[in-house]
Amino acid sequence: MATPQEIFKALSAIPSYSGATILPNSTDSTLNIQVSYSQRDLERNVRRKFTRTVVASVAEKSIPLILNGPSVDTGDAVAQLISPSGALSVTLRLVAGEKKKHFVEIWADGSILHLLETTALHDDFYADSTFGTLEWSKDETKIVYVAERKKSEDAVEKYNYKPDWGETFTGKRDPALVVVNLDNFEVKVLERLDGETSPGQAIFSHDSKSLIFTGYLRNPQFFGIVYCQNRLTGLYQINVDGSGFKHLTPTLKSARSPRLSADGSTLVFLSNTVNGPHASCAKLLKLDIPSGKISTVVDIVRKPEAASGFPGLYIDQLPRDTWVSASKIFVSSSYRSRKTLLSIDVHSGVIEELTPASQYPGTTNILFANSKWVLTTYSTPTEPWILILGRIKFEKNNIDLKVQFFSLENSKVEKAKLFYQPHSWSIVHKIPGQLDSLEAIFIEPFKSNTSAQVSSAVSGVKPPLVIFPHGGPHSGFAAEFSILNLVLVGLGFAVANVNFTGSLGYGQDSVEALVGRVGELDVNECLAVRDHILSTGVVDTERTVVTGGSHGGFLSAHLLGRDPTGFKAAVLRNPVTDIPAMASVTDISDWCYAVNDLPFDMEAPPTATISDPEVFRRLRAASPMEHVEKVTAPSLLLIGAGDRRVPPSQGFSWWQARQNKIKTDQSHGVNRIQVFEGTGHALDSVEAESNSTYSMGNFLVEFTRVDHPSVPAATAGQEQAAVGRQGEGGRDTFI
Repeated sequence: MATPQEIFKALSAIPSYSGATILPNSTDSTLNIQVSYSQRDLERNVRRKFTRTVVASVAEKSIPLILNGPSVDTGDAVAQLISPSGALSVTLRLVAGEKKKHFVEIWADGSILHLLETTALHDDFYADSTFGTLEWSKDETKIVYVAERKKSEDAVEKYNYKPDWGETFTGKRDPALVVVNLDNFEVKVLERLDGETSPGQAIFSHDSKSLIFTGYLRNPQFFGIVYCQNRLTGLYQINVDGSGFKHLTPTLKSARSPRLSADGSTLVFLSNTVNGPHASCAKLLKLDIPSGKISTVVDIVRKPEAASGFPGLYIDQLPRDTWVSASKIFVSSSYRSRKTLLSIDVHSGVIEELTPASQYPGTTNILFANSKWVLTTYSTPTEPWILILGRIKFEKNNIDLKVQFFSLENSKVEKAKLFYQPHSWSIVHKIPGQLDSLEAIFIEPFKSNTSAQVSSAVSGVKPPLVIFPHGGPHSGFAAEFSILNLVLVGLGFAVANVNFTGSLGYGQDSVEALVGRVGELDVNECLAVRDHILSTGVVDTERTVVTGGSHGGFLSAHLLGRDPTGFKAAVLRNPVTDIPAMASVTDISDWCYAVNDLPFDMEAPPTATISDPEVFRRLRAASPMEHVEKVTAPSLLLIGAGDRRVPPSQGFSWWQARQNKIKTDQSHGVNRIQVFEGTGHALDSVEAESNSTYSMGNFLVEFTRVDHPSVPAATAGQEQAAVGRQGEGGRDTFI
């Protein structure tokens, strides 16, 4: 019988891929691939970063011969990038200590060519996917990155309040473009941009004389930016000396993630609807550089033409290396309950799915692409990420293409296999009486091996069911490897990751269908998934629990109030519990209005939040706090002390209300709470992630375990098919 600690530690030994690139010194027959990884270090409570070189011999029409080099810990390197020719590389390094120091290192032939300390010029580097930048100019004479501008030391000005960019960006207020000139080794921090604009995702123009970047508008208000694609943004250009600042997309309120074609003639980028849901179906647009004309490549898809039809693009950022020819780009995008690899023709708008569900039922994420090769990762709920190499072959017309995929490497961590290989998964959909946009990824423990189930932590002949809705609400689960899911499954639980209506990957109509119905439609659909799975007979109908974080925690709290006897226990992670109380303290006050179909204009936000009694009434009516007094199931709250998105007061107030009710009723209700310092909304520090997972697993086992099950003579093999027939997808899927 494994414990949460044993399962988590075993699975944490599997590294995850954070990047990969085919180095410029590769040939047609031999590829040198630099792969970046991260891994949890549970002894030091840190994430370790390392790289290694994978050499692939790729003779025509044969399976590649793979040679793996040793892993190299990248330590305090914030970001690294090899130059276009491969002759040079740059490393941004942060050295911790009593006083932090920042360095830009230029490497050549395995040694440091130049070491530039930039501590006096700027504060921390940005290496995130929103603002983060590190790029070489095509002529390799310049480098650009983004760093926090130095704070004023003026005796008065240094005390002036200035907002920051919210969740995951606490203390980061003023990103600046920094240009390194390798002709004279000058490091120049460009002046602040006009129009209250913060720069990010900068790239060089084709002639290396200017920069093109995403500008995030912060006037009149800083809105939390992470996970939010609906913010006011534009594409801008500025000369490398800081002159000639101009707006490239003045007719658009949303323009981000610029990617320039190899010949410099075409710039593709993403655009989302401003205001409303934080994430939605995106447009892919292109800017013709010579003429300045903007046109649509892929428009918003309101509803797929068929159940399995293209649902639109759902992309946070375009891949850094996305162009494979003068007319095609590769991207990964949500596609119902999975992510898939797409080829898009930027001239015709034709889209081709390169990893269809019939062959790749799990999730494919692109890491790199060029004219000959593509690198992706692939996983399923019961198989860890593997690294995939795709050989791109263009037809004679140089437009149509085919991709042949090979597996380059997979997990070699033997001790972890015990905790994913025994399990199975399927997609539950077409639930009677429900919308087509409702699905769940259903993971079943031990492939219906009754003896293994009885021996598990929860015991019993059939597994208890965990209803697990996602956060957002406009996000979604993908059929991919998840340690949190597998800890629960390894304890003997069956897990249903619920993609309710409003999840990404089902068309824009589905996204908007949830607006104004949070706390009602999504709650009803979670109950429908539960009831449907219970009706199949594959799980124990008397042992259902619920868990979720953020909006998933919001739904969990609602479910406990809506059906007080329907759940044996619940674990809520940073839950939204009282929307009107949250509106004035969160970094996303617009969310409180948007999901309830109330107007909120980011260009002219309300001067007083919740000043209208009717607005307050509607927000409160949608909140779980409205029926907290009905909750009787044992509950555990897991709170990140540094959460800027859903402030800890949301969880504290719900917990306190339950405490008050328990004391008033003189009952023996179970109501626990844990707070994790030094972490935010995602509870994603290694210490918080590991310990919150242990707490969740142990708590749910405590209230669902059967001590002395009776084992029937019949096998459970027939029950296995009951849920699996409802879905697509597979079990133990390999390339």
